[in-house]
Amino acid sequence: MSRAFDRVWRQLLITKLHNYFSIRGRALPWISDFLWDRSIRVKYNNCLSGPFTIRQGVPQGSVLSPVLFSLYITGIEKVLAKLCEVGIFTDDIIVWSSGSDVGENKLKLNRAMEEAHSFAEMHKLIFNAFKSLTTFFSTNRHLFNYQPKISMNGIQLCYVKNAKYLGYTLDQEITSNKHIARQVIKARKRLNVLKFISGRDWGVEASTLRTTFISLIRPVLELSIPIYSCASDTNLNKLERVQLCAARIITGLRYSCQIDIVLFESNLPSLSKRRLYSLTRYFNKLYSYNEQHRTSAYLHAWINNRRLMKHSPFSYARTLNIHYSDVEPHSLSFTGAGLELDGIYFHDQLLTSVTKSSEIPAL
Repeated sequence: MSRAFDRVWRQLLITKLHNYFSIRGRALPWISDFLWDRSIRVKYNNCLSGPFTIRQGVPQGSVLSPVLFSLYITGIEKVLAKLCEVGIFTDDIIVWSSGSDVGENKLKLNRAMEEAHSFAEMHKLIFNAFKSLTTFFSTNRHLFNYQPKISMNGIQLCYVKNAKYLGYTLDQEITSNKHIARQVIKARKRLNVLKFISGRDWGVEASTLRTTFISLIRPVLELSIPIYSCASDTNLNKLERVQLCAARIITGLRYSCQIDIVLFESNLPSLSKRRLYSLTRYFNKLYSYNEQHRTSAYLHAWINNRRLMKHSPFSYARTLNIHYSDVEPHSLSFTGAGLELDGIYFHDQLLTSVTKSSEIPAL
């Protein structure tokens, strides 16, 4: 989308919150006051312009804006689900169709693009065809170079073999090697920061170097762990070598020193142990959800007897036996759109006068 947050039609947003999500009480006026009467000023060469009133959109940088935008585009998933599968993360939308008939899948996707364009026009949004991409996956080697022609608003979408979605690089071989290769390159560039601040004469302490690695480099290595965890040992060892280089910079130990000693001195657990810990938390959290959670329902119905699924993340998790039967079910219940919700009210003052330091107010 182009300027997604700036193009939110406030009147329609308030209407959907009232009619579609049944938000009542003081919450709706509070959200309305949060959006209206906002203004901006532009500063250029020490000159400040007058105030300019913003009549549409949600504030950039606010923690409430992504939630309001997600509620605003609610309904597009039902429009697209009639033709294809759809996944939405705020303003990042992915649409796909699978089947043995390539022509039929292409036809469904083109119709889905037309429906998405109509939905965007009704909501005053713009789907940018130049930022949208298409890709194709097939086990048929004769279709390896096939490029489907998908159009949006009369513009043919660009085709790429290795598309990127939410930071993860897709590859046709489904081996995660493209994603790992990109993350290794990105992490090695950031290793230069450690090398720069670890000079022998004026370098910072090892604790500072370790904190820098944990906050700046390790998140790059661990991005999309649940997906690439089933990659080959060759690819996973590439990530381990990046951390080992960082550990040697932190400790100052030579390359002749054993790996276990270097990691112990740097107080860094191996990435394989951290992956196991992350997978245990992730998959047990999915198991705790009920069938109304989309990914949880897919996991519960998983059958490990299909082609290309023997080395999938779900199969790998079952191989590790990280699912615990005593996981407590999730207590949150699913509330679908269109159901009557209880009104949300805010107390504008305490009901009783109390001493803050000694008593808890009764609300």
